Amino acid sequence: MTSPDPGLCGDCGFARVIDGERSTFHLCERALTDWRFRKYPALPVWSCPGYQRREPQGTPAVAEPDDKLTG
Repeated sequence: MTSPDPGLCGDCGFARVIDGERSTFHLCERALTDWRFRKYPALPVWSCPGYQRREPQGTPAVAEPDDKLTG
């Protein structure tokens, strides 16, 4: 049996896949600190105000310039 398309949860930085013995769940870690989000949303999720694309692994973070260090 294949898992349903999780929609936005598939590449959201706040989503964690929880593999159970017979089921797979998508945990929304935003729900741990913000009551507006469901801990285990119904899939697929096509619209979410808390969605934030996950950064690909190995992508270096880009630092913002700091005006205090220049000049």
